[in-house]
Amino acid sequence: MRRLILVLASLAIASACGGSGPSTPTSPGPTPITSTPTPGPTPASSWQGTMTAVRHTQVAQLDTTQTFEGTVAFEPGDIVATYESPDGEFAPLVPVGSATYVLKPGLLRLTHTGGIAPCSYGTGTWDVLMKRSDGYLYVTPSRAVGGRVTLPDTTFPVTVTCPTGATQGVTSVQMDLRITGTAAVTRISGTMTPFTYAGTTFTGSWNFEAR
Repeated sequence: MRRLILVLASLAIASACGGSGPSTPTSPGPTPITSTPTPGPTPASSWQGTMTAVRHTQVAQLDTTQTFEGTVAFEPGDIVATYESPDGEFAPLVPVGSATYVLKPGLLRLTHTGGIAPCSYGTGTWDVLMKRSDGYLYVTPSRAVGGRVTLPDTTFPVTVTCPTGATQGVTSVQMDLRITGTAAVTRISGTMTPFTYAGTTFTGSWNFEAR
């Protein structure tokens, strides 16, 4: 009888301590998933690089090509207050939240060829001074890029060579480089979709790097 009492007491103690067999572990709940918002691109302090803008005009006997090439830079600025649209166009539409830049004054090299048949202008080159009001660039938080570099209709001196001899004259030049695309981290590069108006086609390309 005493042994039976001891056995029952031992079973009672084991039961109170969690039973006679191993316990089944409790499965942990699902781990919460948290996401950190991806920050937008940090605005560059400036953009600098090369550009080429070409104007080709072919109307009746007139056939000329004007090529603007060189290094340009864009620095922070108010586009609406600074940029002067050619021919009285409306101010550019800049998306809200964009980093905005205006053209830094500098020189572009202009090469002009062509003529009015049977006369020729030959090939002429000039350094053209570009002003802050001649160009702009913006980069949106999603890295979309827009911009423009323009030179209003301007005349330059040329030597006109005809079958009857040579004489001094003037020629009209103009530039319109329209920049679109997406910024790839620290670089903006691309080729302009050709734009044609009244026998004149504008083309160009750009390759800018963040500074």
